[in-house]
Amino acid sequence: MTTSQRWQFDAYNTPTEALSWRPQELAEPGPGQLLLKILAVGMNRSEFNYVQGRYAPAREFPSGLGQEAVGEILAIGPGRQDGPQPYHGTPLRVGSRVALLPGRVDMCAMGTYRDIGLYDQAALAPVPESYSNIEAAGLWMGVLTMAGALELAGITPASAAGRTVLITAASSSMGVIGLKLAKAWGATTIATSRSAAKVGQLAALCDHAIVAGDSESLHTGIANATGNRGFDAALDPVGQAFYPGLIQGAATGAHIVSYEMISGREPVLPIPVVMMKDLVIGGYTVFRPYRIPGLLTQILDWGMAYADQARPIVAGTRALGEAPAALDELGRCEHLGKLVLLP
Repeated sequence: MTTSQRWQFDAYNTPTEALSWRPQELAEPGPGQLLLKILAVGMNRSEFNYVQGRYAPAREFPSGLGQEAVGEILAIGPGRQDGPQPYHGTPLRVGSRVALLPGRVDMCAMGTYRDIGLYDQAALAPVPESYSNIEAAGLWMGVLTMAGALELAGITPASAAGRTVLITAASSSMGVIGLKLAKAWGATTIATSRSAAKVGQLAALCDHAIVAGDSESLHTGIANATGNRGFDAALDPVGQAFYPGLIQGAATGAHIVSYEMISGREPVLPIPVVMMKDLVIGGYTVFRPYRIPGLLTQILDWGMAYADQARPIVAGTRALGEAPAALDELGRCEHLGKLVLLP
């Protein structure tokens, strides 16, 4: 047995009220498992919501926390022939540096807000050689979310040229990687933020950066950026408050993909406009690539091929021991890029 420590919670509440640092005994790795020493943890808004009961419900209590990290393999069990396999090129040796894939980490039973964890070998992915531990902890959630959402919207490295991609609330860690990928693939990119200061920072990452705090300013900004043509694909985490502007600002045949719903979950949709513009409205979660045969491998291939262009922007690091306060900070959305926890 290995004694580890992790952040966990027994009931929904604010991070500072809910979370406590407690020991957890881990068995030795069995077939298809490994022990991983956590070196850096990527923080995500979904974890801020999860602690408060605003994400997928915890399967049981106490629950762990966290989906994304980079670590060093301490011990490894024998391989397993059945079930999901590790992505090709992932080093499976004691001492290797590897990343954990969101969607294959059991957040409830294990999570990543901890010092040592027991994980399935299929939850591993490579770390680009040029990446620091801090950068590596912020790569795969962004790639799985944004490359997957772009693919759902019909934007790939083979199809992006000549297309216009809008990413709202783009100062998040997801938004930054989405902008970088879309631009590297050849699309014209538009970023929005409600903060003029953040728009100034985003301008270096995209073709057009606009201040948009509501649907009216969003529509105006899209019209100005595209000469009234509109966008071909939009990736939106804002939700309810932005949907009127998204539908008005869309080009004929555009795709709108929601991957979060910060402002609300029940937008009013003008169905005649949706029909006349031939719009496609969809939703995306990080679990989709695991359901579609071949899609996970394709997205991971893109992540490795475009790792230099999609390098995360790290907004700052915080101590793992300060995770509750760091989650509260993340929830205020005052930063640009990724917050990372370090043991």
